[in-house]
Amino acid sequence: MGWDILPHMSKSKDGYFPEQLILKVTLMGSNPVIWRRVEVHSGLTLFDLHWVIQCIFDWDDSHLHQFLAPAGGKLTQKAMRDATVYSDIDNVMGMDQSTEGALVGQVLSKDQKQIVYEYDFGDSWEHLVKVEKRIPGGGPDQLPVCLAGENAAPMDDMGGIPGYYRMIEALGDPDDDFHTTAVEWLGEDFDKGRFDLGLANKLLKEAFKPAPNKPRKRK
Repeated sequence: MGWDILPHMSKSKDGYFPEQLILKVTLMGSNPVIWRRVEVHSGLTLFDLHWVIQCIFDWDDSHLHQFLAPAGGKLTQKAMRDATVYSDIDNVMGMDQSTEGALVGQVLSKDQKQIVYEYDFGDSWEHLVKVEKRIPGGGPDQLPVCLAGENAAPMDDMGGIPGYYRMIEALGDPDDDFHTTAVEWLGEDFDKGRFDLGLANKLLKEAFKPAPNKPRKRK
């Protein structure tokens, strides 16, 4: 991954019920479904959750992102249009809420069981983040852990879901005009069904090293 500044987990936030949340994060539009299951503490911020998703999908954090919380977790066009937006983009109108001020346990409440994380507004990689289970206890210093997942995630700048599957199609056809480009991007031995759980947790451990005073730079 290509980040320079590592996040640190929130330690002084109040107003949430301490829980360990089991979340299923699904890359929307993928088929077969590309998904990851992760355990996080409810006291983390949405900014922390952004980093969790970056790690478990091995994104590069080279683009903007936002979280969308539609009323009741509904995914209709109207609900998504009227959704509460959490973002760290400079907003002249001041309409968006900051991801650094929003706790996972407050946003993903009993009434809001799923939200959408969008990464890269050009390629528009949309991830459905859904609560599968709540376990009382734990603390915000507890490292996020990836529990399971299936299928290889795309790389940055592939052109969204259509571009990713076009790349896979070309990789399997030496006569395709796009084959050479696909090999350069994915490699000849690319396995679209592979998910490296060990790598996901390695990236999480690297990203969430304790840093109470200041962010740490990756070595």
